Amino acid sequence: MQHVESENIYRLKNIGLPAIRVLNDLATATRLSPEFLKIISGRSKRFYKIYEVEKKSGGRRIISQPSRELKAIQGWILRNILDKLSVSPYSKGFEKNTSILDNAYPHIGANYILSLDIEDFFPSIHASHVYNIYRSVGYSKNISRIFTNLSVYDGGLPQGAPTSPKLANLICSKLDARVSGYAGPKGITYTRYADDLTLSAQTAKKILKAHDFIKFILKDEGLTVNDKKTCIQGPRKKKIVTGLVVTEKSVGVGREQLRIIRAKIHHLFTGENSDIAHVNGLISYLYGVDKKSYRKTIQYIDKLTQKFGYSPQNLISSKERIVKSKKSNSIQKKKSVKPVISISDA
Repeated sequence: MQHVESENIYRLKNIGLPAIRVLNDLATATRLSPEFLKIISGRSKRFYKIYEVEKKSGGRRIISQPSRELKAIQGWILRNILDKLSVSPYSKGFEKNTSILDNAYPHIGANYILSLDIEDFFPSIHASHVYNIYRSVGYSKNISRIFTNLSVYDGGLPQGAPTSPKLANLICSKLDARVSGYAGPKGITYTRYADDLTLSAQTAKKILKAHDFIKFILKDEGLTVNDKKTCIQGPRKKKIVTGLVVTEKSVGVGREQLRIIRAKIHHLFTGENSDIAHVNGLISYLYGVDKKSYRKTIQYIDKLTQKFGYSPQNLISSKERIVKSKKSNSIQKKKSVKPVISISDA
């Protein structure tokens, strides 16, 4: 038993993870008392504030907000352990150097796109799967239980904890492997952005067959498809993936969204809109996901500045716009930094 434990500690150190053997080690690493850690891990449910928020699509979402103390510990776990583990290459959400653009980009040129949404994503991911993540990298049963207690609420991942998105992605590596294992050989492209699964192909037959099989895989993984959000987009429909319009040759915000942004900018100049922070946020969003529309928007702002003889105060400055414009003249795919170890290697 001691030999196995020594091997696990050596392995943890070797891959750059904290060598936590007992509760006192965790107390030293987090600079918290063992007594406090024992209380907060044993009664973690008491350290959450539960409330509901309206969903954009209708209905209500339950938020489980950890207390300041618990959130700080979860932040430590995220920075020192979870962020050093790699997820599957098909996971495009909540990861460093990835965005909705990375999720939509692979589907450029597809004739048919299937979008599936996992219902109650975080709460559906059981505590046992969280425990297996910590065990798989080398932590003892007791420490894995403590980490699990600090990471879950009411038996599942809490919507509101900083650890939940990363844990969900790590746990869904098996799901990604199964879906891509089915999709790849059939010429179907697959990506996942958190609870949104996207598959694309050139024929309707492939997508219709994939729809039934992916639903089976999700059910087998203990997850449920939200049928109300299931969508198949064909050649005659506008194809939207995680909010971006995908065409034969490109991906971007689309004409409709660009018109809305331009209207809000125009209203800043006419005095009908005063929310400059919101407009600046939209301009930054364009820069991140659609360089072509971003440049058009900058040109539009310059024209309005000439027309009205001034630019609204605090609207993104000419200097900032020039710096951003020079950084990239086309969509650049970001390269992720390779983490220390993947769960499949563990």
